[in-house]
Amino acid sequence: MDNELICNKLINQYLLRGRKFVEYACFRYGYYNAQISGKIGNGFVDDFQYFVFTKSIKSLGSIRELLRLGHVEDVFIILRTSFEGYIASRYIDEEYNTDILNDFIFIPQLIAARKIIYQNGKAVERGTQEIIEYIQRNPSDMKLGRDKRYFYDFYAFLCNYAHCNFSIINEFIDDGQFSCDKSDNIYMAKVMTLFVYIKLFESIVTVEGEDFLNSREEKECYKLVRESTKFIYDRLEEFSKYNCKTASDELNRHMRNMFKNMRSSLKEEVGSIKKDFL
Repeated sequence: MDNELICNKLINQYLLRGRKFVEYACFRYGYYNAQISGKIGNGFVDDFQYFVFTKSIKSLGSIRELLRLGHVEDVFIILRTSFEGYIASRYIDEEYNTDILNDFIFIPQLIAARKIIYQNGKAVERGTQEIIEYIQRNPSDMKLGRDKRYFYDFYAFLCNYAHCNFSIINEFIDDGQFSCDKSDNIYMAKVMTLFVYIKLFESIVTVEGEDFLNSREEKECYKLVRESTKFIYDRLEEFSKYNCKTASDELNRHMRNMFKNMRSSLKEEVGSIKKDFL
């Protein structure tokens, strides 16, 4: 089967398994435990991770439709948000302490409700003007493990599309004229999409102790992550030979290095899947 068609198949499977997982597994453990006991606990880590996962799976439906339309630039915009979710979700799990819940869950809600004002790097309670301890972390502050090797290059690539950056003008120029119909890099976008969603599933779904609907569903999720990891690992080896004829030698080297480091990161065992098949 053509590699791009395999990408389509895997994206469909991630959407199917992801939506099912949201329905049977994603529960607000932290919130309801706090309602019963009156205590704040690490169940809120589950709440945050399930929030990230649900949001990302909903986004994957949009990504699939945008790929069908050939709107690759918009895929990269949404993919950046899903990637940020993975980075934050892994961070709150691996670096957990009681203070981190304020930074990720409670204070952001108070800021959104305008009960706390955040400006000039300080969080201030509206009524008392009391300064609240709060750390607003950038994604680069939360990268862990082998994600550090490719983070800056991959994130900068996605940010070029999320921001109004003139460097991507050629994505909208066809035969010297502006065009809404040009569609380059669809295959690359599909590979990058699967890369991000492999990471999300690894860190949230295929984790020992996760509550699956049944043993069959558990096996299917683990099988999906293993098969897609091997597939994308091989595709990134191809991309590590990246050589765009219209790009400079420096950019080609930069992209090759990024893909090489992305490929290497797939060997890291983030969840419970052993990577002895790579």
